Amino acid sequence: MKHTMKRQSFTLLAAAMLLAAPVFLSSCDNDDDPKVPNSVTIDGIQKTILKAGIDKSDLAEDGNYDIVLFWGAKEGVKIMASHVYHNGKLIDLTKKEPKHDGDGWYWAVEAYMPNCIIDTYGEPGTSYPVFQSGTLYLKRLSDDSDGNPVFEIKLVDGKVKGTEEYGDGKEHTISLYYKGSMEFDDY
Repeated sequence: MKHTMKRQSFTLLAAAMLLAAPVFLSSCDNDDDPKVPNSVTIDGIQKTILKAGIDKSDLAEDGNYDIVLFWGAKEGVKIMASHVYHNGKLIDLTKKEPKHDGDGWYWAVEAYMPNCIIDTYGEPGTSYPVFQSGTLYLKRLSDDSDGNPVFEIKLVDGKVKGTEEYGDGKEHTISLYYKGSMEFDDY
């Protein structure tokens, strides 16, 4: 009888461990992977994104995204991309893009605190730096009831060191996650 109870206890313990395994493994995710919605972590400090905006004229004319996510009055990150080349795609921020034709922009990521600390650009042949690590995903999901575009944006494990010409010449890390509406504005 004791042997049967031990076997049942072991079986229950094993089942509990199997059920708990996905929770345990998901808690071991990369620390640079942003977990808090509508936040940015820059140089290890997490900030809440307070406002999101997009330039209406670039979006309407060419399908280009000129997005700014603010976490302070003069602090934010600017992301530039193209619907044609980037919407719903994972962008490797460590590489310049291949040359492409048309009006679609190359990716760019800039950060201000309030002066420019990160200034990167994916156009080939330019002297702008790219990231040492990092990926960017952005997707236009829909429009909200007021007609404002809704986006999902995720920048993971961004690490970059620019020059004084392109940023502040220091190494920086950045991760962010934003999902929500964007106000139309001219940034």
